[in-house]
Amino acid sequence: MSLRILDRHTFSNVFKVGFITSLLSAFMLLGVDLFSNIYTYMNHGIGLFTGMKITFLYFPEAFLLVLGPAFLFSVSYYLSTLYSSNEIMCILSSGTSFRRVLRPIILLSVLLSLFSFAFNEVVAIPSSNEKKARMEALTRGQDGQTNYDIDLSDMQNHYMVHASRYSDYNTSLYNVSLIICDENQNIQKKVDSYKATYDKKTGFWTMYDSTIYTPNSEEGFLIEYVQTYESPMNLSPSLFRNSANEISSMDLKLAYAYVQRMKGLNISSYYSVGTQFYKRIFSCLTPLVMILIACSMNYGFKKNVLFFTLVCSICLCVAYFVVQMISIMLSDQGVIAPYLGSLIPFAAIIVVSFVMGLVLRRQ
Repeated sequence: MSLRILDRHTFSNVFKVGFITSLLSAFMLLGVDLFSNIYTYMNHGIGLFTGMKITFLYFPEAFLLVLGPAFLFSVSYYLSTLYSSNEIMCILSSGTSFRRVLRPIILLSVLLSLFSFAFNEVVAIPSSNEKKARMEALTRGQDGQTNYDIDLSDMQNHYMVHASRYSDYNTSLYNVSLIICDENQNIQKKVDSYKATYDKKTGFWTMYDSTIYTPNSEEGFLIEYVQTYESPMNLSPSLFRNSANEISSMDLKLAYAYVQRMKGLNISSYYSVGTQFYKRIFSCLTPLVMILIACSMNYGFKKNVLFFTLVCSICLCVAYFVVQMISIMLSDQGVIAPYLGSLIPFAAIIVVSFVMGLVLRRQ
């Protein structure tokens, strides 16, 4: 029964401090976001009340950003209090190991990671998309998702396409070159067009003011000019968008399908969007990582236990984010697999925390 009381006491204290710290920190980020956009609001005649409503849509994302660091502080505060007030001596003298004390904290970290993933997908991403949509509507944004210098190849359907620009506002490609091949990858024709638009009913792209080049063994190639050309290209418009930023905000199933589609269409773009996709998936592990760092610290300082513990924890957190930045950069460049960009720092911090826990506990 005493262990159950200890578990409830540990779980309750860590959760309360972490949750309150997360709320306060999130509201601080809301203030930063409000003042960073206040010039935009004033420039477009947006009232303070409307601006505050738009800013409040950032709260779910801000809450997730501070959730990990807040619980790192909470765990450090709780454990340092146990050591500084010598309560840990009473617990250890009763035959309870320090690992047993950490059990509800580790359980809480797993629950926070699961909550972080669900909250991000259900609340934070839709709220951020709503904030972005309202900002674009109030500031009269008309360009939508625009991308430049696009190259895609769908070799299953035997064609390749290049476009100098894509505008999501009217789902159109500009300065388009389409190369159609046969089953043996021999070029059948090339179509150059000023513009191509997507037909939602048929699912194909219509090209305008087109010049068609058809290889001919006698004359080299034949040239034909047509006003409209119904192309065999049936790629979704979402594939032409600037996906590096959008992959983190689209529906999860659509994002996964998009990544798999890009893997077959454009391998260089796949590494970029795949990195962003797996970063989105594994970002929920941040609370778990932060709490593991706090649990692996040495709380045996004679004075200023909380201060020195937080300094050591912050140093280890900085090392974690540096490793994450490097691994994300490597996966984005195609040096390593996209999922490794997010998993390598996580695996490294687990090993470091385990080793530090063993070494420091023996001291």
